[in-house]
Amino acid sequence: MRSVGLQSKKYPSFGKCIFCSTTADLTREHVVPLALSGVGEIYIEDGSCRKCNNYANENYEKPAFEADFLPVRHMLQLKRRRRGKKTTPRRMPLASFTATTTEGGADEFIEEIPPEHYPPTYDFFVHEPAGRLVGIDRSAGAGQIRIGFLHLGLPGIRPHSVTTRHPMVMGGPEMVVAKMAYCWAVAEKGLEAFDTRDLVDLLCGRRDDVFNFVGGPLVSEQLARLRLHKFYFRKRDEWVTVLVHLFASFGGPVHEVVIGKEK
Repeated sequence: MRSVGLQSKKYPSFGKCIFCSTTADLTREHVVPLALSGVGEIYIEDGSCRKCNNYANENYEKPAFEADFLPVRHMLQLKRRRRGKKTTPRRMPLASFTATTTEGGADEFIEEIPPEHYPPTYDFFVHEPAGRLVGIDRSAGAGQIRIGFLHLGLPGIRPHSVTTRHPMVMGGPEMVVAKMAYCWAVAEKGLEAFDTRDLVDLLCGRRDDVFNFVGGPLVSEQLARLRLHKFYFRKRDEWVTVLVHLFASFGGPVHEVVIGKEK
């Protein structure tokens, strides 16, 4: 059932940016960023202005795509932006074939492994539920750090013994997930359905407490695994949330994002 396909959908424009409400210089807003898309696209036509789009890309999307999401993006052969007709090879984080490394290990990670032969695992942070759902202020960061490991089950010839490492940016992937959830929520229900002011402030850099909005699911559920990523609305007392099931068809992690209160 593993698939990199999305259920393609084009949402109509609101006639203004969904982040700052300007009507000038609008561009397509991908609900699922291209860097996390396989076959198919989900986007809002003229959904955001270039200024807001560039802010998100530079401040949290691009850093997360080049760190936490880099190996899984390349192993699953997800989309990349092309500059002209030139396509550069997919470069994975360097690996080591030694059983032990020197202090710090930097000198030992010198081996390049192509994506099809790289150890097929996706590593991610596992979080407690968002602070707003449990009445805990998580402005200072996550309460605990746990790492989850997802085996992608991809075919290929693997080295018998290899050590890999890649950077993980605490809060970066969670910001990407928060933006995906927000874009999907307003695309599905409209800009006036929820009070999203706090979440928009987070996405636009006017506040810095992502773990009050993004965390693990409040209630464990068995979700469908038919698409690359899936979204679901949930109601948690006064809050409307969105479950974002990343890499769903591979059994990936579920995040719950607090969208806001219904109007």
